[in-house]
Amino acid sequence: MKVDDIKLYYAYNEWADQRILDAAEIVTPAQLTRPNEFGWGDLRGALVHTLDAETGWFSFLFGGEGQGMLDPKDFADIATLRKRWGQQNEITRQCLDTLIDQDLTRVYTSEHGGKSYDWVLWQALVHVVNHGTQHRAECAATLTGFGHSPGDMDMTLYYNERDIRSSESDKTNREDIELLLHYNDWANDKILDCAERASAEQLGAANDFGWGSLRGTLVHLMDAEYAWRVLLKTGEHVEWLQPEDFLDVAAIRARWASERAALWRYIEGLSDEDLSSIISYEGDETRYRVLWHCLAHVVNHGTQHRAECAALLTGFGHSPGNLDFTVFLLDR
Repeated sequence: MKVDDIKLYYAYNEWADQRILDAAEIVTPAQLTRPNEFGWGDLRGALVHTLDAETGWFSFLFGGEGQGMLDPKDFADIATLRKRWGQQNEITRQCLDTLIDQDLTRVYTSEHGGKSYDWVLWQALVHVVNHGTQHRAECAATLTGFGHSPGDMDMTLYYNERDIRSSESDKTNREDIELLLHYNDWANDKILDCAERASAEQLGAANDFGWGSLRGTLVHLMDAEYAWRVLLKTGEHVEWLQPEDFLDVAAIRARWASERAALWRYIEGLSDEDLSSIISYEGDETRYRVLWHCLAHVVNHGTQHRAECAALLTGFGHSPGNLDFTVFLLDR
């Protein structure tokens, strides 16, 4: 990773946060604090946790003064939370502006529960954005249930709105991109392991998270990896995979294993120059993208929809546990 790459992640992160806050401003005070089962108590709790993670990590990584965990009760409304979030955005930008590329491989050590943990700077910074994507997905599900969907928060939509069609940096680091894709596989497996414990009725139970059911969301996750691989390789769009073609999780897992192998064959066939090359494809207009930006989107997109699956599975009594990038790094 290079500093310009990290700044792109955080520009996306700020954009997506604003979409969530814009939708959250419409909800009533009662909806803001209405209990849910997503892990942080209510919409306000999830929003404050998302901000708190960025605040805490930047304090740790850049030597700021720790302020302790943010308390949702200190934020009476979205306007108060938005103001504090704006202050953190400014701190985040200032911190990133102090970095040069060589800084990103620095290692930081933290202590927790009597154990020491080492964090590579770029990995910790990517974790903050990935963590934000996970909890924004939970917030988006809550807001959609209230009738205030924030809409699409895909990285590709951000690229489209900002017309990002080139890379400011030189070659990206191949090992870094592959690490993110290995994380994607690890997290997908954790979701599938839990989904196999769900009943047939739970797998197909209707919800309003955007893909109809747990099965629909799992198939959409798999479909995105399949579609992007084909698009990047051939420039062609494929027909969407249909949930009704997969009767159970075993069938989804079997097809996904085939798709995973095909994606890794494609990645392994790319040169370092290929990863930073500009590719084009047709959408509503011709799009020009850095190839690795599209792969980063695949991972971020997976994080978003895995959060939806995790929420459903938790409601069914089959929580997949912590899917954070940092947990993956510790597992390795």
